[in-house]
Amino acid sequence: MSIKKNMKVKTLKGASSKLVANIIKMALKNSGTRKVIIKTVEKYYLVFKDPARPERIEEDRNAMVRALLYSLDRILSHKGISKNAMERLIDIFFLKVFVKDPRPREKYTRAFGFPPPAFVTISPTNVCNLKCKGCYAGEIYKGTTMEYEIFDRIITDMKNEFGSHFTVISGGEPFSYNDRGRTLVDILKKHRDNYFLVYTNGTLIDEKMAKQLGELGNIAPAISVEGFEKETDWRRGEGVWKKIMNAMDNLKKYGVPFGISVTPTRNNYQLLLSDEFFDFFFKKKGAFFGWYFQYMPIGRKPSMDLMITPEQRVAMYKRMWQKVREDKLFIADFWNSGTTSDGCMAGASQKGYFYIMWDGTVTPCVFVPFTDKNYGNIFEVYKRGETLTDLVTKSAFFSAIREWQYSYFSIEDWREKKYRNLMTPCFIRDNSSTFYEIVKMVEAKPVDEGAKKYLSLVEKGDMPEYNRKLKELTDPVWEKEYLRKNLVNELSKN
Repeated sequence: MSIKKNMKVKTLKGASSKLVANIIKMALKNSGTRKVIIKTVEKYYLVFKDPARPERIEEDRNAMVRALLYSLDRILSHKGISKNAMERLIDIFFLKVFVKDPRPREKYTRAFGFPPPAFVTISPTNVCNLKCKGCYAGEIYKGTTMEYEIFDRIITDMKNEFGSHFTVISGGEPFSYNDRGRTLVDILKKHRDNYFLVYTNGTLIDEKMAKQLGELGNIAPAISVEGFEKETDWRRGEGVWKKIMNAMDNLKKYGVPFGISVTPTRNNYQLLLSDEFFDFFFKKKGAFFGWYFQYMPIGRKPSMDLMITPEQRVAMYKRMWQKVREDKLFIADFWNSGTTSDGCMAGASQKGYFYIMWDGTVTPCVFVPFTDKNYGNIFEVYKRGETLTDLVTKSAFFSAIREWQYSYFSIEDWREKKYRNLMTPCFIRDNSSTFYEIVKMVEAKPVDEGAKKYLSLVEKGDMPEYNRKLKELTDPVWEKEYLRKNLVNELSKN
């Protein structure tokens, strides 16, 4: 094919893609056609199931996608949502993140034999105006802030190298970020083709900030709460609850979609899954999504006493899926939703992510505070003239994690009916002995004292015993709800 003809074909393909995108965009803006699209997607997921997966896995995935779509519908139907927030939700989140352009991912997969990570989580500063009990970010608060140029480059490289248009921002407190006068808002302005999920304590979202976010539209803050006023102020400090309530009111006023982020412990898990809690935040305050991050014994003064017990985790699993299926609430548990993500997402895995801290430290996951000995800092990687792709593909730690993930879950194994329990998919929380072996094998380094303390919990047998008890409880549920049900369905077809 001649260069001129090839360019013409590419132009036509580009024009065709834009036409399809514009049609979808127009349809999504209309409430009636939007509901038709949602019903169509629901039917698609029910009809085009992956025969390799147990049917209950497909039902879980369908339920979560349905909850996400209904949440998007609630956002877009909300009269108070800003015009720009609606535009960015459709243009970026739905068309770029949810639908995706497969070309950059296909190019990467052809080159390396596995798909690229879907997103990155960046904590650009460890500056925080609060000191919450048990914070996963630990005691390393020395006022360190990532240079704006590096922050900007990481997001740019994620788009160019991996085709990723979704970035998670954490901290520290993201709205405390300030590098020589440049703030998080400047990043949002620079990357208008990127959608940002920002985990924040909410205390710095005043009316002026909320107005800016509404004008930009490419952000969804996830505000941390611990329950109601008593529980939140106990962990986060006196008066924080009232500031959070003001922040939510400000976001609603300027049409910014937001959600909540919670840390269940053995003391508050029932409250965080109560009808009272859901009604208050989703119906009264207007949250559109909720993320659940069970307390992990890492970070500041790690303690096994705060961890959800194995019995509580199973109870949480059942309650969360009940709310997702029956009420179509988009709530996800970083561990109990493992069936929807094919297990562990750490180490820049397929559909997964990795984590970059304020000082350039790179870890496989926010909850895995250990780093590769050679590819453990993005600043050093960039100084050597290497790229994010080099970091992801050459890190021995990341590679070992992906190998374990593949041994724990692969479609090839599932086609042969070899199933592993995806209710316990996490290699640091649910399979701590395996995690310990990997750390020792690749000589991964702990990033803080909390990480060292976690290793001691494995060495003393505390975490392995927790894992044993959890598997005793979840294996029968996995067998009954996922495998036995799948076998019965297969036999009924024959």
